[in-house]
Amino acid sequence: MEELNFALGVKEFKVNGGRTIRFNPADEGFLETLYGLLAKLDDLLAERQKKTEKAGEDWAKRFEYARSCDERMRKAVDETFGEGFCADVFGSLRLSAAADGLSVVENFIWSVVDLMDEDIKANLARRSERVRYYTDKYKNRRTAANETVS
Repeated sequence: MEELNFALGVKEFKVNGGRTIRFNPADEGFLETLYGLLAKLDDLLAERQKKTEKAGEDWAKRFEYARSCDERMRKAVDETFGEGFCADVFGSLRLSAAADGLSVVENFIWSVVDLMDEDIKANLARRSERVRYYTDKYKNRRTAANETVS
């Protein structure tokens, strides 16, 4: 059987020296998924903040809310990047732990978004070149075929 192979744009990235993820960094659908994930994480943190304020000085409840929030965040991230992703990449570190001004999970997601932004721009710039190549290639064939028929 013959094979037809074409570019999918899928690339592999090793995350902090551990888990490998695969996706097309020019796929705006995946970018939409990441923004949805960020929104979900924001909602979880807002819910946690409300519950924490309500708990006041009851540290057992505050820690319980933090743990529950982290478990739900991990589930959301694992649903996007694959089962066990959080365990492989973040270990036992809480996803809401601060690092360089953002939470560790936000640092990860924004690094993927930055990478995608650059790849989308590069692919858009290359698109007109590729379209022109195929347009010229097949326009010349069509012109030659029309001349043969005349």
